[in-house]
Amino acid sequence: MVEQIIMRSDSHTLNGFNFDHIVPASEAGFNKQVKSCMEQLQEFIHQEDLRLFVTQQTFFISAHSRDEYEERSSIIHEQLQNICGTSIPATSVVAQSPAGDRDVVLELICTKALDDKKVTYKTLAGVNYTVIEYRGYKAVHAAGMMGTVEDSITEASVQAFEMTLKILKQEGLSIQHIIRQWNYIEDIAIVEDPDAPQNYQDFNDVRARYYDPVRFDQGYPAATGIGQDTGGVIIGFIALSDSDIISIKPIMNPGQIDAHKYSELVLEGKSEQKCTPKFERAKLVSIGGGNYIYVSGTASILGEKTVHVGDVEKQTLTTIDNIKRLFSKKNQEQLGLNFDVEKIRFSHLRVYVKHKEDIPAVQKVCDAELNCKSSLFLESDVCREDLLVEIEGVFTI
Repeated sequence: MVEQIIMRSDSHTLNGFNFDHIVPASEAGFNKQVKSCMEQLQEFIHQEDLRLFVTQQTFFISAHSRDEYEERSSIIHEQLQNICGTSIPATSVVAQSPAGDRDVVLELICTKALDDKKVTYKTLAGVNYTVIEYRGYKAVHAAGMMGTVEDSITEASVQAFEMTLKILKQEGLSIQHIIRQWNYIEDIAIVEDPDAPQNYQDFNDVRARYYDPVRFDQGYPAATGIGQDTGGVIIGFIALSDSDIISIKPIMNPGQIDAHKYSELVLEGKSEQKCTPKFERAKLVSIGGGNYIYVSGTASILGEKTVHVGDVEKQTLTTIDNIKRLFSKKNQEQLGLNFDVEKIRFSHLRVYVKHKEDIPAVQKVCDAELNCKSSLFLESDVCREDLLVEIEGVFTI
């Protein structure tokens, strides 16, 4: 089931995908921090009363040059091979510095082992991905689709989408089966010359090439387009096959224009034909009696314009208000839901903050305004130069 709940002692009966993250036990050198994460991972998935499979994992690391990124990625993959052999789950290594004094943090999506659930680790053209077959449907977790060090943002985006299509085709799925997507883009919003392209716009133009020929009857994926210090372009996703017991619906924000309907006024940089960011504000996935909500990357935007420029606390509050607006009474009626927005307890939040020194202030607002089992704070550029914070999350009803 497409369910992402923080792993705790009281979540052992859940059969879905479960979010958690691991922080190194000390601030020793990078190698030792990675080793600490791996040791905790081994303990985590081999608990006496619970057997877990990791379906997707993301290492967020401090890396401020491509050489440092490649070196640290190699350390991670070498240690992964040592403990996993050939059974490596979908894995991304993303150059976003974790909050605090660590150089790496490991975010996990896991699923509980069951007799009627089949979990298979696969590799295609050097990319690891995970397939879960359960109750007559299939979920595919893939990560780490990217270009090479020589590629431009456009070329890296094409490489990442081409690999995405190959993995989906290998599993009998298509791009419209993606329900959740993460897009990491180096120097995402920087436009030093108004006549030059913007990296995020270049990525969006490529994404449109792959999305436009396809009918997204259940809406575009819930998605996050966020910066990274280096690494070009990296894509990760979760895709879900068709099933009679599954319903998928897009969720619109009444306070925001759909990103895929933005005007050219807010599209940056120069390109022949600027394409809009094609994603939904959130996605409702209903399986049997469970409803699972994926909230896309959300920021301080009303209509299509940035608000509270320069004020990180007000931007954080507006971002949280935007998340709560997704579940207005009108939206709930249209989605067939009925719950108190103020009582939402998020399973997991990722909070991206442009300036590391602002993280304590953002965390204070998030702790006061959002009820969450786990929050991961990362230093990252956001998709507009005047945005200081972006938040994504997942919860169940």
